[in-house]
Amino acid sequence: MTKTHDTKTYDRENIADIWPFLIRPDDAPLPADPLLLQRAANLLAELASPVLADFLLAPVAARLGRPLIDPQTVARDRIAARFALAQQHKWVAFLSASGMEIAFIKGFANAHLFYPDPVLRMQGDLDILVREPDLAPLIALLAGEGFRFQPAPFNSWGMISDASFVPFVSADGACNIDIHIQPDCYPAHRSLNADRLFRDARPISIGNCSVLVPSPEHVLVLCATNAAKDKFDLVCLRKAIDAIVTLRAMPSVDWNEIVDLAREGGFLLPLRVFFAILVELGLDPAPLPVLMRTPFAGLRRRAMGQVVAQFRLLFPQEPPLTTLLWREALLCAEPSVAWHNLVLRARGLIRPASGIPDGAPVEGRS
Repeated sequence: MTKTHDTKTYDRENIADIWPFLIRPDDAPLPADPLLLQRAANLLAELASPVLADFLLAPVAARLGRPLIDPQTVARDRIAARFALAQQHKWVAFLSASGMEIAFIKGFANAHLFYPDPVLRMQGDLDILVREPDLAPLIALLAGEGFRFQPAPFNSWGMISDASFVPFVSADGACNIDIHIQPDCYPAHRSLNADRLFRDARPISIGNCSVLVPSPEHVLVLCATNAAKDKFDLVCLRKAIDAIVTLRAMPSVDWNEIVDLAREGGFLLPLRVFFAILVELGLDPAPLPVLMRTPFAGLRRRAMGQVVAQFRLLFPQEPPLTTLLWREALLCAEPSVAWHNLVLRARGLIRPASGIPDGAPVEGRS
């Protein structure tokens, strides 16, 4: 039995397909019944955030002559987002002043790279990348400021990621830092490892700080690998939006580098699936490599259709574990990688991993 995602209950068959309005907002045909678009906009605001939905749908709202997201709701969300961003900027400045080599990745980096105002993408934790030898000094530095790892409930096999840990939470609870020692978990770091991301990272200015962020090519690779890790379910919504916004801002990315990284790392299948989903949702396939546009067949095509339908209906249900494992086998991982993950889960059933580095300070423990 599937669970309904924690959002307002609408008859999902009676909402507009929101994706054309996110991908090509200036020319997507408006539905005959504007209420269908209004319902979809409200759902997007719940699933992403009101301020992000308002930004993405602003061109459509202008065509309609009225806002799609309640302005007061957007204003309240913007205030909360500004507070959260200010907390992150505080710790970015602290880490920058430490002299440690740190790259800022995922949502925080994307917010400052591709959005006109980082507040628009202000959701989630502050994700940072350090090389493994710098992990212990970084933990000690932040622990001295009151940060503690926050134990999290996991499934029965614990946390199997080999790239990051559970959130490291500030003493006041206002900032969660996700520490990564690889940009993403296996198999992504077989090609896009910490050394390679640092080598190609570029500096940007945030306040009075110069910080490192990934190249656009690495951003797109991480959008795809993170979405596949999330089994192309609700959690990957922001990755899909980030990829759309990134391609809008950087239409001339080096696709050869992206494909080479996927081939070298053994994640070409999920990379292809990720961009094929976006094409199905309305992304222009012309700039993509031919292999990204090649249709899938058989069971894989059927599974793709089910995933695309979930995107169009804005994820009405949380799939059961069996569906997610089947999706992983068909769409999210090469066979050897799927087998690798199954072995890790089997080991975790015997000894679940906590996702906390050995000897690190933990919330609630003296």
